[in-house]
Amino acid sequence: MTSSEVFPGFTGPAGTVRVDRAGERVVVHLAGEVDACLGPVLGRGVEEALATGLPVLVRADGVTSMDSTGLGFLARLASRSAERRITVTGAPDVVRHLVHRARLEGVVELVDGPGEAGGAR
Repeated sequence: MTSSEVFPGFTGPAGTVRVDRAGERVVVHLAGEVDACLGPVLGRGVEEALATGLPVLVRADGVTSMDSTGLGFLARLASRSAERRITVTGAPDVVRHLVHRARLEGVVELVDGPGEAGGAR
């Protein structure tokens, strides 16, 4: 699978976001602390990911913590994507807990394992 960088990403004090095109989908890589420090770049990441018009897959296996800013990022991606849903792979417990508490399971599909399994529809 060939991959091309859509959004080169940003490394904040303790977190990163990067958007790549991988075949027939766009992959958003999240790592570290996905919180208010990444807020502005997460907004740009939403725009860049959605501009491709492709299904969205979020790789969250590198996330160590997430707050409402990160949850809002996932909700915006899902609500504005063509499919009205996204797939999140490798989500740690903190991400799973936030998605469940916000009742986003209908638009955020949580899949175990790395980004190759499951995939966005």
